[in-house]
Amino acid sequence: MLFPVTGPLANGTIKAKGSTYAMPVNGFARDVRFTSIETKQHEASFVLYSDDRTRVFYPFEFSLTVTHTLLDNGYTSSAVIKAQEDLFCTFGWHPAFSLAMNGPDAKLQSYYVEFETPESVDRLYPVNGIFTKQADFLRDQTILELSREELDKGPIVLNGLKSRHVGLKSKDGNRGVIVDRGELPTLVIWTKEKVEAPYVCVEPMYSFQDAGRNPELSEMEGMLHLKAGESRTFSNTFTVF
Repeated sequence: MLFPVTGPLANGTIKAKGSTYAMPVNGFARDVRFTSIETKQHEASFVLYSDDRTRVFYPFEFSLTVTHTLLDNGYTSSAVIKAQEDLFCTFGWHPAFSLAMNGPDAKLQSYYVEFETPESVDRLYPVNGIFTKQADFLRDQTILELSREELDKGPIVLNGLKSRHVGLKSKDGNRGVIVDRGELPTLVIWTKEKVEAPYVCVEPMYSFQDAGRNPELSEMEGMLHLKAGESRTFSNTFTVF
C-alpha cells in the first residue's frame, strides 16, 4: 500500500509544520513493518502506529490499520487511517497481477482493461517527474488494450472514471481480475518500464501526483485532510476468475 503520499516528489522531500522531511517515492508505509493484531483462518489485521520510524519522514500522529480477507474467489483489503491530530495524507493500493495467470508465455500485449461503462478521459503520465497530459486517451471506450509502447511512457493515470468496477482480462485466456475501486477516485495502471516485467498493476488510489506539486502537505493537491479524532476507511475487493 502507498501512504502518506503517492508518486514522485521534487527533491524527494515534503514540508510540514515548518520543517522539511525526506519522503520516499510513494511514501514509507510499504517499507516499514506493521504489527499483527489479529489473525483468523481467512483474515489478518495489521497496524502501523506513528513512532520514531515514521516521524523521520512525516511529523504527524496517526494509526493505519489494514485488514486482508481471503474470499473463495479473491480477497478484500481494507485500510483505516485514523488521525490523532490534524493531518494531510493520501492513500493507494499497489497490487501486481501475474501475466502468467493465462500461461507461462502470456505477454503484456495480450491483456486489456475493461470498464463497466464507456469512458472518455485524459491520461496523465510523468516525464522527468512532471505530468504530461495525453488528451482524449479514452474516447467513449469500454476497452483499453495494454501495450508496451504506452506503458513504457510511465504509469497510466486516469481520473474522473465513472466505472466502479474495472477488469483486467486477456485476449489469449479466460483468467483475470475484477477490481472494485470503491471510494478511490484515481486508477493507475503500471508495469516496470523498458523491461519485460512478468506483472501488471491495476491500482485504485485516492490520488496520484507528480513532482511539480506544492511540497507543503497542507497545500498539496489531492490530499485527504483529517482532523484530530477523524478516520477514513477504504475497502476494495479484488475478484479473481
